[in-house]
Amino acid sequence: MTQPRATKADIEAILEARRQATVEQVTQVTVPTLPPKRKPDPVVTAQNITQPAAVPSVQAAPPTVVSDKDVERFLEDHLPMLIKAAQDLVMPPFNFGEVVQLGTAVSQAVAAGLPQIKGAEARALVVVIVRYLWRKYATPLLPPMARPFAGILETLIITGIEAAYQLVVKQQKR
Repeated sequence: MTQPRATKADIEAILEARRQATVEQVTQVTVPTLPPKRKPDPVVTAQNITQPAAVPSVQAAPPTVVSDKDVERFLEDHLPMLIKAAQDLVMPPFNFGEVVQLGTAVSQAVAAGLPQIKGAEARALVVVIVRYLWRKYATPLLPPMARPFAGILETLIITGIEAAYQLVVKQQKR
């Protein structure tokens, strides 16, 4: 297999996904409950159903620290290596456990190539790159018996990134 090249379309797709990515921060919003009816009815009606006490809301991520030009330069330098890593992970002999290593490889590349990016912005960029690599370069090469599990494997990778991010944040707060 020849060394994969990062095309301009690859870089543009990742940059666009980065622009659209938001980090969800769950906050609690208090919603008043409906007053109970004077006489309880055995029949369920719209009047005796109460609303939940709290509804989660989503807030957008803070503004980015790293410009698109910096991310583009980073992708030009690191994307071919990351594409190869994504393809190598799914080559025979295929091992489900090794798939999680894609998140680690991307995280290390982002930390080395863009040291000024931290926290939620780094996590969002890593997730965007991993999703793109997995969907475009790794999933088509999965063995037929593993293809039905491509979505689950992607979720595993992203969950691994989220867990690692939470560990780093907790260690920094100590």
